[in-house]
Amino acid sequence: MTPVLPAAAAILALAVPVPAPPSTPDGAAVSAPPAPSSTAASAPPRPAVVVPSGPLTVGQRVTVTLRGWPAGPVHLTVCGNDARRGALDCANEQATTVQVPAGTTAAPIALAAPPVACPCVLRAHALTGAVQATAALPVRGVTAAPAPAPAATPRLHLDELRVAGRRPLREWFGLPETLTVRVALRNPGPADVVDPPFTLLLGRPGRAHTIVAAPPLGTIGAGQVRTYEIPVPVDVAVLGAHELHGRVDLPERPVAFVVETSRHPWGLLGAAASVLVVAPIVLRPRPPRRRGRHRTGEGTG
Repeated sequence: MTPVLPAAAAILALAVPVPAPPSTPDGAAVSAPPAPSSTAASAPPRPAVVVPSGPLTVGQRVTVTLRGWPAGPVHLTVCGNDARRGALDCANEQATTVQVPAGTTAAPIALAAPPVACPCVLRAHALTGAVQATAALPVRGVTAAPAPAPAATPRLHLDELRVAGRRPLREWFGLPETLTVRVALRNPGPADVVDPPFTLLLGRPGRAHTIVAAPPLGTIGAGQVRTYEIPVPVDVAVLGAHELHGRVDLPERPVAFVVETSRHPWGLLGAAASVLVVAPIVLRPRPPRRRGRHRTGEGTG
């Protein structure tokens, strides 16, 4: 190959103009925008609740769709007043609780009449955390009075939380028992807090999904402290570390707590070990007794 051709190619390459990067009026170069991050594209969707298109009526049974929720129980409530005051605007006694697997699921509910007038929404919140979502609900036939003027936000403080009344013997031998959880709630606000929704869940750490019957809290007066002793039944299947999750659902400042407990049947294991040690000794075969020999004298004649 003749050396003239490479030289000509190099001259042509130098002659082709290279486009300059765009610049601002002051002459500063402007870099190209970065490519969209694949991490942002793969971010999980926010939990959402999807309701059927309207119009809908009170008492009608519909199927709603829950998307992007973590696994666990989800509380569904029909609310008026756009749920501006939280649980105070919702039909809490007619709420529906569903167990949701991770991802998307469908849940049938009955549309209850909220205590205040529309605009109505379906309010969903996870009982195991602060995840919640709402969706506009085109409900007709709501004749409730309009929502009253907004008042001071109700608040509660947790003054005491402990487990009382344990029975060590029942725990040591893995027998069913009833734990007594002592909870004291204080109302520091100027208005009464009237029977706020209260939920309890029991299970292993990070998997507290079993619903425990929670007592009604009643009215906690302004400046009052009320103490509750809550019985929590524990069956033989509850072994090792467990947690009791509690949540008092207030409009803006819910009160949540966790009680850690454990059950280890050391007495049962000790009894089993004693049987394994003692049984071979008791059941060991004994050698037969030797019978004594009697000698008789021989007569001489």
